[in-house]
Amino acid sequence: MNPLHSFSSLVRSAVPRIMWPTVPHPMAAQLYYQLDSFSMSEKLSIEHLRQHQFEQLFVLFNFARQHVPYYQQKMADLPCINHPQVLAELWPELPLLTRSLLQQAGPSIFALEALPAHEPAELLSSSGSTGQPVTVKGNIATQFFWNAISLRNHLWHQDKFDKTFAAIRFTENKAAQPPFGTSYPHWSTATFPIVETGPCHHLTLCTAEEEARWLMQINPDYLNCNPSTLREITQYFAQLNQKPSRLKKVHTHSEIVEPQLRTLVQEVLGIPLIDTYSAKEVGYIALQCSENENYHIQAENLMVEILNDKNSPCQPGETGRVVITTLHNFSSPLIRYEIGDYAIVGEPCSCGRTLPVIKQILGRKRNILKMPDGRQVWPAFANNGLRLMDLFAGAQFQVIQKSLNEIHINLALIKPFSDVEENSLREKLITIFSHPFDFTFNYISHIPRSAGGKFEDFKCEI
Repeated sequence: MNPLHSFSSLVRSAVPRIMWPTVPHPMAAQLYYQLDSFSMSEKLSIEHLRQHQFEQLFVLFNFARQHVPYYQQKMADLPCINHPQVLAELWPELPLLTRSLLQQAGPSIFALEALPAHEPAELLSSSGSTGQPVTVKGNIATQFFWNAISLRNHLWHQDKFDKTFAAIRFTENKAAQPPFGTSYPHWSTATFPIVETGPCHHLTLCTAEEEARWLMQINPDYLNCNPSTLREITQYFAQLNQKPSRLKKVHTHSEIVEPQLRTLVQEVLGIPLIDTYSAKEVGYIALQCSENENYHIQAENLMVEILNDKNSPCQPGETGRVVITTLHNFSSPLIRYEIGDYAIVGEPCSCGRTLPVIKQILGRKRNILKMPDGRQVWPAFANNGLRLMDLFAGAQFQVIQKSLNEIHINLALIKPFSDVEENSLREKLITIFSHPFDFTFNYISHIPRSAGGKFEDFKCEI
């Protein structure tokens, strides 16, 4: 059954005292239409999907060449592009836009001529967790697709809109401080125009103890937080042997989800973990499938290429760099933007949706472990029945590779281990990392997050 059918009965009427048939707010009508369109486009063949993408890109590309200073200069030597198919054939030859190039571009990436129907625009800045924060302009169109895909995510995973939502994420709003946080009558800006929801409670990032106590007090049906926060909360609940009784699922965002975290959440909380892949400067990139752990690229919102070292498309099972082109942002077009992430291409999904698949999101280049024999691997933090998170339960930890043979383990919120305990841990770490690295333990007061609240479990500083 199409989940949109049951959703239609929940759409709010915008005209007082007219309850049936519902007269929706214009924005609600647009969102409902878009969701209905999504239900069809997610079943298109890859060929038809690509055709529609290039019809949109043809308009965006020619607009960028005419009205965006960066592309006026960068694309000056290209021939006239007079048909979407011509653009599709030329596409692999177009230059990539790296994060550093986007930083250097500054305001030259902004359109000189605003499209009235897309205005007003606003500045959007990434969190800077990579050390390379970038700034673009978003507008009504980009916000519309953000809202529509947010609703799509709720519908895919059959969230009940009358339930209580809780969010733990960084905010400068002092009302969201512990112990009580703050609350709103609606889940989000995405749900507000179209459907009545239960309340949303919000707490800014704090200690795992404060977050867990708040969750026990709120006792929500759904939780949204980043994976590192979820891991700390879950481990805290495991130590206390308790959990919020109504919690049915958790949505995550902003960071990489390790397979071990999904297992931990299921073991301790008994609920599924549902992840989304997004970035401030481009919006939603992929949503987790409702039937498995695949990620479906939001191809109606952007084009995603996963490229190997030769800038050729990766095949299923291969790892490559994530390159994104936004389809609807005429305020700051991002064409073949190399966002800095690596991902594994997936096989077509068994769920029936034909949207392209990402099997796993791996993270940044600096999240790659460099082995002394020259291999580069993505640390799994688990091996032969041992999990890194279990070794340091209740603590904040961060792994930093200092050299090809040296790894530092930064630990906070934990009593220092004895020499005997450290030596025992080193033996287990050798098993987890499949190499006898020189492991050094550093005990510190806290491990800082980025300005936007993101946290990296592993960083390579070589």
